[in-house]
Amino acid sequence: MGDTFTKIIEKLSKDINNKQTSLCIGTFDGVHSGHKKLFSELINVSNKNRSLPVVFVFKKRPREIINEKLSRPYILPFENRLDKIKDSSLEKVIEIDFDKKLQNLSSEEFLKTLKEKINLKSLIASVNTRIGRDQANGDDLDNICKNLNIDFHQIDMRSDNKKIISSSNISNLIAEGNIEEANSMLVENFYFKGNVVQGDKLGRTIGFPTANILVDENLQLPGDGVFAVFVEIENENYLGALSIGIRPVIKNDDSRKIEVYILDFNKDIYDKDVKIKVIKKIRNQIKYDSLEELKVQIKKDIKEIKKILNNAK
Repeated sequence: MGDTFTKIIEKLSKDINNKQTSLCIGTFDGVHSGHKKLFSELINVSNKNRSLPVVFVFKKRPREIINEKLSRPYILPFENRLDKIKDSSLEKVIEIDFDKKLQNLSSEEFLKTLKEKINLKSLIASVNTRIGRDQANGDDLDNICKNLNIDFHQIDMRSDNKKIISSSNISNLIAEGNIEEANSMLVENFYFKGNVVQGDKLGRTIGFPTANILVDENLQLPGDGVFAVFVEIENENYLGALSIGIRPVIKNDDSRKIEVYILDFNKDIYDKDVKIKVIKKIRNQIKYDSLEELKVQIKKDIKEIKKILNNAK
C-alpha cells in the first residue's frame, strides 16, 4: 500500500474517533448532476445509519496513471472540483493520489482496508465506478461488499430523458460544440478560466478589439467556432462573443486562437484572469475573402449573441 494513502487513512482513522463512515470515491470531473445524485445519496445514507459522509477525490484519473495514452483534458481543474464538492455540505472531502502501490490493491483488499481502518459502513457508487486492480463494479462490487459487511448503494447516472450522464460524455459534447446539451448535464454552465495576454491587436482595426485568452492546455475547450458567452471579470459579468480557431482571412497563421470580444467594454484587462461561461455555439469558423466580410459577419454574430444571452439571464 502506498505511504501517501496509508498516512491519509491513518489520519482519517484518528479523526473519526471510531465512528462509522459512508464513502463516495472518484475523480468527479465537472462535478455534474450525476455526481450531485451520488453526494445526495451519500448524505441520505449517512443520516439514516448515523455515519460520517466521506468523499475520496483522485487528483488524476487512475486509468491515466496506469496508461498515459488514456489521458484526456479535464472539464474542471482539481482545485475547482474540490471546491464544488465541498459546497455539497459534505464534512470530509479528501484528496487522494493514485500512486503505483495503491493501484496494485485488489478491490477486496482496498475495501477491507477501509473497513478495518475507517469503519466503512456504506459505499455509494455509480454504475460506472470501478475499484481495484481487478476493476470490480456492479454485481462483483456488490458481492465483495456483502462479504465485508458493507452496504452497497449503486446510483443510476441517467438524466430524466434517459441519457447517460458521465464526465467523458460531457467532454465529448463540449469538444463537438454541443454546449447546450453539455450544460443540461452540468450543475453550473460549462466555463473555463484563463489569463488575458497580448495579441496582434488586429481586431481593433475593424472596430472589434478582442482579448486573447491563455488557457491551461490540460483543460477541455470547445471545438473551433463562435460562441455566445458571459465573461466574468473581477466579479462583474459582461456579454461576449468567443472565437476559437485559426484566422486564415487575416494572415498566414494556422495557430489556434482563443479570443473574446466583450460587448460594451473598453477597460484595460491585460494580465487579468477571466472566467468564460459558454452558453451556446452560434456557428462554425468561416474563411472570408476580406476583413470587410469578416466585419459584416461579426455584426450579425453580435446581434444573435445579444438575443441569446439576454434570454439566458
